[in-house]
Amino acid sequence: MVAFLLRWVLRLALPVLGGAAALQLFPYRAVVQHIPFRVEGSLLTRPGLSADTTLGSWRFPDVSGLPFGVHIAPVDVDVLEITRAAGGDLAGFTQRLQADFTDQLPRIAAWIVGTFLIGVLAGLAAAAAINMSVRYLRDAPRRAHELRLRAVQLGAALVVTLAVAGYGALSYNPDWVRQSRLTGTLAAAQLLPGQLSDYYTQSNKVTDVLGSVVGIQAELQRQIDADRLADTALQIMTISDMHLEANYPLVAAYAASYGVDLILNTGDEAEFGTPPELTPTYLDAMRALTDTTPMLWVSGNHDSPAVEDVMRTVPGVTVLGDSNATDDGYEVSASEVQAYGLRIAGIADPRVYGAPGEYGSDDLDVVDELQRSAVDQAMETADVGHLDGGAAASVPRYDVFLAHEPVALERLRELLPGQIRQTDAGHTHQQNASDEIQDGTELDLVEGSTGAGGLDNIARGTRRPPTEFSIESVGADCQFTRVIRFQIRSGDARPAALADPGVMAQAYGRDVTASTVYFRPQDVGPDRRCGDGPGRR
Repeated sequence: MVAFLLRWVLRLALPVLGGAAALQLFPYRAVVQHIPFRVEGSLLTRPGLSADTTLGSWRFPDVSGLPFGVHIAPVDVDVLEITRAAGGDLAGFTQRLQADFTDQLPRIAAWIVGTFLIGVLAGLAAAAAINMSVRYLRDAPRRAHELRLRAVQLGAALVVTLAVAGYGALSYNPDWVRQSRLTGTLAAAQLLPGQLSDYYTQSNKVTDVLGSVVGIQAELQRQIDADRLADTALQIMTISDMHLEANYPLVAAYAASYGVDLILNTGDEAEFGTPPELTPTYLDAMRALTDTTPMLWVSGNHDSPAVEDVMRTVPGVTVLGDSNATDDGYEVSASEVQAYGLRIAGIADPRVYGAPGEYGSDDLDVVDELQRSAVDQAMETADVGHLDGGAAASVPRYDVFLAHEPVALERLRELLPGQIRQTDAGHTHQQNASDEIQDGTELDLVEGSTGAGGLDNIARGTRRPPTEFSIESVGADCQFTRVIRFQIRSGDARPAALADPGVMAQAYGRDVTASTVYFRPQDVGPDRRCGDGPGRR
């Protein structure tokens, strides 16, 4: 029995390994608009479609259900040749690049499929050779109809290959461009395109290729956007868990560069919940941001009622919800506002760092139950409207509902089924995965720590997470159309880096990731208009 299983493992494993090795060893080579490219397939290791440059990578992971990928990379790029070929017309150069590459797609596909099949056949031959060698060494008699048996095995392998190819065709995702992930300087270009454009104009070869490649990528991204997005009327930035980190100058620079109209902050501004933690310098940096870009803020579990009171004094900040001390803890409330045509609500967090009993507990069972009961009590007397008996709404009443902890928003969705189009939370210091954002038409964003953990890392002795935030696009019809989610892993994420875009590119170039997710349409109701002003209905 063991020998039988080993033989079949060998027969299956060697063809798969042979196909994978052939894809790696024999890539397709092409020259497109004077740029030499290498196109290689992969099995199991790198699914989806991906492209590399010396400046970063661009990946689309959800092309089909198969663990098969195609990777494109330039080889020995001539910097000056690219610059001359682009000739200042990046849109035209990109179109020519796409057209030339499209013309070669049939040959590329034939090469990859043929290479894979040759590798599979080589693996089958190796398995047969090993099998026969073992039989010879064991002095086993030759089986009758050996060639017929091998032909049957070959036919079975081809049938399995065709079945796998059929599954790949059936599982093909026509919306594969809906999710993409940028890394390196390409992602840094998404962060500060205005400042980097000045950096690109410096006259040296490095910045020539930087400007050309990033410009080509940006033009490709614009073409994807043109196919998938209506006109963007509003940009919303989501931040969370600053924990007193001096990152507001960074937030302000990114907001200005991206034309952000509104900032949503899901709390944990402080660490120990005391007003003196919000120093004059820290508040000045926040005021510099909210002087031009309004912010909606809800308290987190590190923000006491006294911290809420400080936040209410900052011009441009609107605190949603309220937290008040009681004899045995804290009670919270929810409230809503109209902003740029969107109805946005928020609820305060019932916990305070260091508070006695359940209100300061970190036990997940205790915390989850406290969050759910606090939401229940808040919604019984909330100023925000809700349906009796939990009846489902035909269209959502709230475009966005903010809370610090995701479990509070899970409870809100249970209480208000069909009434919340998008929830925004924080607390976890880690963004939720791209494929977890949209379920049906409902959206759930969990933001990472925009303060990279801030003082919380020192207080708890935990490892510093990346600086994370998101920028979401809203159409004129109030549809949420896409979100770009940024992660900066560099330890040099300091405001001083902004003074020189060249320094910024060096500091962040290898440590920036920008993931783009396009949304399916949501139910927003007829005749909605968004983007004309904070009070627009």
